Amino acid sequence: MGQPVQQAPTWQYPPIPIPQPPGGRRRRKKKISRTLLIGLVVLAVLVVGSGVTLLIRGLGGDKPEAKTTPTTSTSESASPSESPSTSPSPSTPRGPTVDEVVKGSRLYTIGPLAASKCAEPPFAPVTVAAAQQYYNRLLPCLNRTWWLAMKKASLPFRNPKAVVYVGKVPSPCGMQRSVRAAYCGANETIYLPFTVDNRYYVSNPVYTRAIMLNTFAHEYGHHIQKLSGILASSMSRQQSMTPNQKLTESRRRELQATCLGAVYLGANATYLPMNGVLLNNWKFLISHSGDDYARPRVHDHGNRVSNYQWSITGYNNKKPDSCNTFTAADVRVN
Repeated sequence: MGQPVQQAPTWQYPPIPIPQPPGGRRRRKKKISRTLLIGLVVLAVLVVGSGVTLLIRGLGGDKPEAKTTPTTSTSESASPSESPSTSPSPSTPRGPTVDEVVKGSRLYTIGPLAASKCAEPPFAPVTVAAAQQYYNRLLPCLNRTWWLAMKKASLPFRNPKAVVYVGKVPSPCGMQRSVRAAYCGANETIYLPFTVDNRYYVSNPVYTRAIMLNTFAHEYGHHIQKLSGILASSMSRQQSMTPNQKLTESRRRELQATCLGAVYLGANATYLPMNGVLLNNWKFLISHSGDDYARPRVHDHGNRVSNYQWSITGYNNKKPDSCNTFTAADVRVN
């Protein structure tokens, strides 16, 4: 795949040059001595071995003249490198492989993320409408920051949608069941269950704010993976993997989304603002998130140690290249 198409060569080697009979006036043949005949035979053997052709002008008093094979015989032989017809036909340059996309995306070259300079929305999830307002106000902030990032990386950008729902809601990615937030790449929509936010808010409002900010930024990270081709390329890589390798690949995707979300939070920490009690609650959250707390426990998102490490790395560095989980050692994506 990706190799230029080779045309069949139209050139061929010319026939082996054959020496022409010597010209000039015919002479009467003289008797050749036995010694001379033997000498000529030996000389002919030596000549043939050295690749030189002897042209005999006379067999008596005439001195034999040694003549090399004409140089035109080699120069006329069209070599593959000299023949125009052997040049590869024009072909479309191959695109990057799936490994090149996930490991060497242009997203990793843009440096620190620009701040959107948005404050945290002042809406509490006490009603579905209020929760929807919260995410509706937060969405343009992430759009602004990530649009600039994708533009800098020469990657496409589209605004995702955010849907707050109660109970169950159908999506192209399957039925969403109020268990946890999810991103559906088929319609580029983030699904946010109201009951989860509301339940946490009743017990701890500040902790819920940390959850909502972190969750939304994480799911938006999946949207960035979708736009940059990382999501599809990772899924493609996964098809030929063993079950354990598939889980590792899933953790690489999830931990990268977590890290990208933390990059946004870090870039906008001054404006949200991420400080005081909110920052402390966020740090508690990221150190207690991961497969350790999942029911049923499936090792597909990364354990709490990995979640904390990638979250704090993204938050402190504020750069997408700090989120390249696909080049990280397996021990870093447990």
